[in-house]
Amino acid sequence: MIEIKNYAGLIRNHAQLASELGICTNGMSKDERERALIVAAYEAWGTNMGTHINGQFGIALYDTERKQTFCTRDVLGAELFFYYLCEDGSLLCGNDIKELFKQPGFCKELNTDMLQFYLGFTYLPGEETLFKGVMKLAPGGYLLHDATGVQMGTYWELSFEPDETKTLDQWADDIYEAMGKSFEDIIDPDQSPDSFLSGGVDSSFILARSNAKTGYCAAYENQQASEESEARATAQLLGRNFEAITVSPEEFLANVDEFLLAYEIPTADVAGLSLYCAAKRLVGTSEVCFSGEGADEFFAGYSVYRAKPWWRKLLEPHYYGTTYIMNEHEQQRFVKCYNPNKTTTRFIEERIAPIQGKGYDELASKLYTDMRTYFEGSILYNSTKISRGTGLDIRMPFCDLRVFDIARRLPSRFKYTTEGNKIALRAAASKLLPAEIAYRKKLGFPVPVRAWLQRPEFHSEIHRALTSACAQKFFNNAELEALLDAFEGRQPKIHRLWYKRHESLLWRYVWTLYTFVRWYELFFEDALNTNTGTEK
Repeated sequence: MIEIKNYAGLIRNHAQLASELGICTNGMSKDERERALIVAAYEAWGTNMGTHINGQFGIALYDTERKQTFCTRDVLGAELFFYYLCEDGSLLCGNDIKELFKQPGFCKELNTDMLQFYLGFTYLPGEETLFKGVMKLAPGGYLLHDATGVQMGTYWELSFEPDETKTLDQWADDIYEAMGKSFEDIIDPDQSPDSFLSGGVDSSFILARSNAKTGYCAAYENQQASEESEARATAQLLGRNFEAITVSPEEFLANVDEFLLAYEIPTADVAGLSLYCAAKRLVGTSEVCFSGEGADEFFAGYSVYRAKPWWRKLLEPHYYGTTYIMNEHEQQRFVKCYNPNKTTTRFIEERIAPIQGKGYDELASKLYTDMRTYFEGSILYNSTKISRGTGLDIRMPFCDLRVFDIARRLPSRFKYTTEGNKIALRAAASKLLPAEIAYRKKLGFPVPVRAWLQRPEFHSEIHRALTSACAQKFFNNAELEALLDAFEGRQPKIHRLWYKRHESLLWRYVWTLYTFVRWYELFFEDALNTNTGTEK
């Protein structure tokens, strides 16, 4: 008998699966039908069941006859799954880290090796977390656990296989059709969706291609940092409702703790926190809300994907992702207990090892790196945690395997050239949108945090955190003092030239350090937080 220990997710091809497996799901709720399908899928296909599912899932099943636990996760990593091996060899697992805290055998400790990773990437890439022993199951991976121990495996490997036989127009047609099929499967016929809407092509295409009734935009009083006007014009053009949700600096700061508790590991993603604030306001108003995750990573939407000149490649041989801010030398300056045997460079080298010798061009290599790090570890993690933390049902139309398979086979010249980015996606969007929207330059979800940090309430909280006993515990005091001096307009005592050269980025360094300190206080020092586990 197969018992479900943990399940969270969304199975898009449930009708096809039910037909293949001979299961009648009529009259079942979404949760009932998906639970029935995953049990039947495991009985039919075993550890390869994930290859048959188009959707997102984190699953733990227990075979009562074999006395064996099977855990698996979807190929993109859109759903979360964590596990922890206890000292006695037993396995704890859950779709959230907090599910592990109160299970017998769990011991909460800080994984200090990952602190330098956080300062470098501003999120945590890979399978390790900041809780020692708590691991994320890799996308497309599985584990088997029984009395003999743990066996790790993969049922899917990421690869790019460009097909040069099609024209740009043909690829655009394929994207257009695949997105249409995605919308058919991502919601049930009786559901009435809405959509997040920015000024960019991704969310505009979603609104145009779907039956979303309202476009919601996270906006700010400072219109120079807001995409409200562009988003409103798009909604009006398409004849849809529009609502701007203005996120104030007071609301942003007030939600830091709640966001970090929901996120469970620290993040310096200010756009994610802003979206969290907006999503909270939609609970009870929107039944289902679409979001555009995947478009930039599938179709090359970031400016860092632009080809480097040869001399730049000599200076920076490795690509670390879009958010990497502190190199290893800078990490060593700040972190008291830096581990030279576990560096961010070594991590990236190991991450991209599977594609060495495969002849990937520069763009494909960067996309592979981001898919194996930033996309799963930040973008998708962010969306899942915002949905879970606020209660808003967020669904991601681009994260459909039919759409991703097109992106995987799409040649680089139809993704990014000197003339622009997301070339094929924009061509598909232009079937429904005018050129000024389909080919609008990416704005990148700007949040005016740099200006907000100068407000007294922000300033006071940042200063408190970075001069706290917690900050002193993990970071070199002289570096913290120099950073605060530079940030607060004083001449730093050390590294003056470095701070002068990095003046425009100071707020990112400050925010990254602050979010770690506040996260640690919440999960390891806050006596009022009763749901953070037992410490060693």
